[in-house]
Amino acid sequence: MDKDFAREVAIRSLLKSKGYEFDQESQYWVREWTTNQGQEKVLEVAVQTEDGEWNKLMLTPDGHVFYAESIGEGIS
Repeated sequence: MDKDFAREVAIRSLLKSKGYEFDQESQYWVREWTTNQGQEKVLEVAVQTEDGEWNKLMLTPDGHVFYAESIGEGIS
């Protein structure tokens, strides 16, 4: 198996195991967090850049980014 393909499969498996779903329209992995008995929601996004780096973002449901972190080539 090709090394890059195997790495991609492993990353997808890891993200799925952590509750992320792939958003086809936006082309990123996302999971939703809620608080205050479901009254407030936050989206946690994992997105791979064109150069292979990964970023994690925290967004409001309307798309406002309030936290961003570059996590390099590894995703955890």
